[in-house]
Amino acid sequence: MFSDYRTLQSTDWIKATVVHDFRTIDGASISGFVQTSAFEIAFVDNTNSCLRVFNRLHDQVNKFAGDCQQEGRRDGINPLFTHPYSIIQDNQTPCLFYVIDYHNAEVRMVTKSFLPYAITLIKCCYLDLTQDSDGKLLYITHLKGLELFNLVTNTSTDIVSESTYFADNAMIYDSNIRAFVDIIVLHNSFIILADHDRNILYLVDLSTLSTSTICTGVGGYRSGNSSFCQVNRPMSLLHLDGDIYVGVREAISVLKGRLISKFAQLIPAKQHLFAIRLPSKRYCLL
Repeated sequence: MFSDYRTLQSTDWIKATVVHDFRTIDGASISGFVQTSAFEIAFVDNTNSCLRVFNRLHDQVNKFAGDCQQEGRRDGINPLFTHPYSIIQDNQTPCLFYVIDYHNAEVRMVTKSFLPYAITLIKCCYLDLTQDSDGKLLYITHLKGLELFNLVTNTSTDIVSESTYFADNAMIYDSNIRAFVDIIVLHNSFIILADHDRNILYLVDLSTLSTSTICTGVGGYRSGNSSFCQVNRPMSLLHLDGDIYVGVREAISVLKGRLISKFAQLIPAKQHLFAIRLPSKRYCLL
């Protein structure tokens, strides 16, 4: 499934089918979502500054957290958000969710219950986040870098930064960073980031503290190996059955390959990228 900000859609790689049009509900949007069960999807209503739940079985949308008619900033019971952007579910404790509250420049942890409860974990202008397989770490992207937040110690570490202006003690500095907008983590040491403005996928190998890139940096839809391929404004990433799906402008691209960890690369003999063109302009994948 994927979203184009206003609708939730599915595709069989031949055609796209609209699952639900959220504009019919207070002009709602769907900037980020996560499937929580066979029928339920928790999503961020960026337009109305709240979190909602969509039940596919009954075709119903209900409020999860936030006011949906009032924006603001409030932790605790009945929290308030201001244009939240992304959401993930804790992979160890299903009632916990982590939300990028974009306008308030925070990562918030929200407990789903009869009385939803939110607390602020860390403050900065973040864009997206994911969790390690052990459930102890959050990897969080922002326009100028990548940060690691330890949920056990409540401390953060900068992994990649554009310069010392954004992080004094980052593990890796790269002045070419433009905008890390989405992230996936493989095997807890290999990170793939979508660099939206440079039209590339940015790779980080934590075991060697090395980086590399995939695709030419020229926006387009050209298929080919990691040096020859093109992506157009990559916005979202999904790892599924060994393949990497990339939500780009007006298409979803698929990167097929087998990882080798030392140099954070893909074996060229088994790797190629191709794209299915779709009629919308922005995709968040699930």
